Amino acid sequence: MVRNVTKRPIREGGLVGVLATPDGAGPAPGVLLLGGAEGGLHEQDAEDLSAHGFTVLALAYFGLPGLPDGLVDIPLEYFCRGLDVLAEQPRTGERFGVTGASRGGEAALLVGVHDARIAAVVSVVGSGLLTAGIDFRLGPLIDILGGAPASWTVGGQRLPFLEHVIPDEMRERIKRGQPVRLALAFPPPPEDAGELERLSIPVERTKGAVLLLSATDDGGWPSQAYSQVAADRLRAAGHPYPYGHRVFEAGHLIAGTPRDAMLSTTSPGPGVTFEHGGTPAANNAAREQAWLATIEFFTEHLM
Repeated sequence: MVRNVTKRPIREGGLVGVLATPDGAGPAPGVLLLGGAEGGLHEQDAEDLSAHGFTVLALAYFGLPGLPDGLVDIPLEYFCRGLDVLAEQPRTGERFGVTGASRGGEAALLVGVHDARIAAVVSVVGSGLLTAGIDFRLGPLIDILGGAPASWTVGGQRLPFLEHVIPDEMRERIKRGQPVRLALAFPPPPEDAGELERLSIPVERTKGAVLLLSATDDGGWPSQAYSQVAADRLRAAGHPYPYGHRVFEAGHLIAGTPRDAMLSTTSPGPGVTFEHGGTPAANNAAREQAWLATIEFFTEHLM
């Protein structure tokens, strides 16, 4: 049953978000919702997810007033304070879900590891590897990639990250003004076992279920390979909670509410046009399936 939703802004404890609550009585489990490298707030996604019976906090973590300009040294404790807000709501229960897209999918997996209140994680075109930050102050894309800082901190300590590469193909496409796949800057998972361990998110520590959703033609980054890193760790550890990795024949743009159809596979970037992969038809179909899978997963593991 789809419900009406009440929304209110959250501006407390340094948080910037919107809380969406379904009307009516009875339980409304809490879900933390995170966006990706575009920054800002995904209010519409929160509203549409809340309509299915969840109390959803869409939490921005950079790119809005009062927050960092870029994805640089974001404390994981910030996301845990978002869970505190959900815990204060009268219908949310004591354990929560978290979902994020792209870099938000990476963050969602980290939150699941670092906060035992998480019962279910959905990472959409995310990463089981720790990846580099985004400092928009550095200028054009090549400079941003070359000067990438740490994305995340825990207890004030920066987490390690996979360094970017800048292949000649990327430089040439930028020079010619052609659409560019950001995925070119992301190398495959390390072959060296020690380096892979150093850069991997220890998702097996999550005290709950994990769903990984990725794409075969991801122009944003290799979400299929990066998500498989997490799936492999869960399998190797004999993770005692349900988990799965579902791969769509689509591009990067499969996250979020399918309310409005996408007509393009490109978007503007810092001095470039990004090519996200897939086709509009394939991406729209996969986004609808990913959205339904997210709702079903949270219904099964939180309701």
